[in-house]
Amino acid sequence: MQNKLVLSLKKFANPKFSAAYVAKLAILTALSFILYVYIKFSMPFMFPSFFDMQISELPALLAGFSMGPVSGCLVIVFKCLLKFPMSTTGLVGELTDMLMGVALVLPASIIYCLKKDKKHAFIGLLSGTVTFIVIGLIVNRFISIPFYANLHGFDSVVGMLSALYKNITADNFYTYYLLLGVLPFNLLRCIIVSAFTFLLYKRMSVLLHWEGSSLRGSIYGTHKVKKEEQTYALAKRLANTLEGGEVILLDGDLGAGKTTFTKGLAKALGVSEEVTSPTFTILNVYESGRLKLNHLDMYRIESEDEIAELGVEDCFDDDAVTVIEWNKFRSIDGNIITVSIVQNGDAREITISRKGIADDEKDGLPEIEDGEPDGEITLEQEETE
Repeated sequence: MQNKLVLSLKKFANPKFSAAYVAKLAILTALSFILYVYIKFSMPFMFPSFFDMQISELPALLAGFSMGPVSGCLVIVFKCLLKFPMSTTGLVGELTDMLMGVALVLPASIIYCLKKDKKHAFIGLLSGTVTFIVIGLIVNRFISIPFYANLHGFDSVVGMLSALYKNITADNFYTYYLLLGVLPFNLLRCIIVSAFTFLLYKRMSVLLHWEGSSLRGSIYGTHKVKKEEQTYALAKRLANTLEGGEVILLDGDLGAGKTTFTKGLAKALGVSEEVTSPTFTILNVYESGRLKLNHLDMYRIESEDEIAELGVEDCFDDDAVTVIEWNKFRSIDGNIITVSIVQNGDAREITISRKGIADDEKDGLPEIEDGEPDGEITLEQEETE
């Protein structure tokens, strides 16, 4: 667990500044800025009129979940920097918003990136909400209100809330303002932002994990590979789109390269154990990566009744990616990806398809360039499957 934590932090502490990364960061920053400046409203019947309900942290959370905590925090920082020239608060409002935004995004994205499943997404957003609220209370008590009181006078600040809180006075101001205003307002805002994050993240996964190639068929379609390194590179590209809950059906003759593809997928997911074909064990489970990987070989299973007896269906869950060779299920529901491998002369044609995405979206059979995965890959001789 400790090694996994270190590897995750190393990966996301040094994001790769590719053209695709910069483009995604710029787009998410622009969306965050628009939400920050233009898409907002007040709720004067419930909260102080100068509280703006807005969800500008949403793009930052999407960046943090898909590209790492540093990227999420950069969206927050850049959003606030862009608003500096428009500031009406002497930059105090923007600086405090920057601090609170980081307080939400940083813990949420760190926890989610350690293990990308719904449970850790929920825990991360909950932790971010707690830190956001705590920092919000501290910032308002010791920075924002003292600043405005010094600028306009404390009585004027109290007067701004007298219509909403009838019994508010200078003596009980912070009790009313912090406990009836700041705390519930920030809690409501975090609930809304978190709900949108849950709703949109998986639906936008392909876009958020875009690495610069054409979105139209960049993964799905038919690819021609000639080297094992190219198979690893293609498997890595598919792994980058996985969020848990996917079932990958591998189709191909004996020796086609199904286990090699699975090894590339496992390495890209961060699996540290040696990946071997589960021909005799039926199921191998690897839990050291960012997602649990279930590797099934159903070659020796003769009927679906035998599948039920072995309890194989128990491995289909939202926290894992399940790879199946020699599938014997009559039907499988859920997020199904099919990888078909065919030997064609000195090359292999690998066709990747997914429910709802046509196999023929890609024109021609582009060759995959030699991949350069992180770290050195030792390619073992392909196992007979």
